[in-house]
Amino acid sequence: LREWRKENGVKETAAAEELGVGTATWGHWEEGVRFPSLKNLVALSRYTNIPIQHFFCPDRHRCPLRGETTCK
Repeated sequence: LREWRKENGVKETAAAEELGVGTATWGHWEEGVRFPSLKNLVALSRYTNIPIQHFFCPDRHRCPLRGETTCK
């Protein structure tokens, strides 16, 4: 999420506000301290255009977001 946010020039506060969560919650997602609920995961996917399966990939560099069709 941090990588997406920086690549798209989105401030943490703006992203959190867009999803209706606090900046601390967004920060926890970015840091991997917490994982979003299913509802928030769907909203994150829609907001960022990151496929949901990407959030479950063990190797983020070989995931659908990067052009791969499956997680390995």
